[in-house]
Amino acid sequence: MNKLPFKMLTVAFILNACCALAADIRLVPTDTPLDLVVLEGKIVQGDADRFLETVRATEIGAVLLKSPGGNLVEGLVIGRAIRASGFSTGVAPGTACASACALAWLGGETRYMDPTALVGFHAAYVTENGRISESGVGNALVGAYLNELGLGFDAVVFVSSAAPNEMNWLNAAKAQQAGINVVMLEADGSETPIGKEIALKLPSGFRWIVLESGTSPESLKTAEFSDQIVRTQNGYFASVVGPYEQSVAKNMMLTMSFIPSDAYLSSGNGFLFLLSK
Repeated sequence: MNKLPFKMLTVAFILNACCALAADIRLVPTDTPLDLVVLEGKIVQGDADRFLETVRATEIGAVLLKSPGGNLVEGLVIGRAIRASGFSTGVAPGTACASACALAWLGGETRYMDPTALVGFHAAYVTENGRISESGVGNALVGAYLNELGLGFDAVVFVSSAAPNEMNWLNAAKAQQAGINVVMLEADGSETPIGKEIALKLPSGFRWIVLESGTSPESLKTAEFSDQIVRTQNGYFASVVGPYEQSVAKNMMLTMSFIPSDAYLSSGNGFLFLLSK
């Protein structure tokens, strides 16, 4: 599939669309051979059928996703439909696609995300009597799905290792480590193939917790507790945790014993690239 139209359409949609107030699955006219399917909002029972009906007559398409997640099975069915159709998937600047949405996003023949977008994963879970617990059956379904997509053990671990109330947010280095092929799509439509060197940006309201900074990665005593080691614009290195929503990050700084008292929050605008741990 020609990737250029998808870049152009994504940018145009971002600039002109209004945020959806409720879950929505729709075709956006493009006046090109490429159909753009937009999925916004929580994924609930019946959405997979609505998605299949929406794309039934689409031969060349791409799916733009913005959702906090929702029903696991529905997300997997949508992801399989995306892969069977040979569609690309994307997450727009400053938006998030998490949980069941992220699993559907993985179905893309080519997966796009903007550096300011968030794609997040956690273990499958069930809720019984108001209590959340991991679902062995759900995680098995996810593992089988990832295998169908040709993703290996490292991807399975990344996708399912966060607790139900936590989130593994994908970024350039983590995608590379997990063997998940991603193309970073800049706001101007230019592509940055996934790799170690890429600017770190976050959507509004999210922050990294900076545990410590130093002149070299080896000098960081908190490296073992961090999620990533980053280089900063002034040439220093820092061990960071996250990203998290700002309120969550503040609470962690007050309650987590491994976080030093002089740790601070950062939007990451000065972080130049991620180093693999």
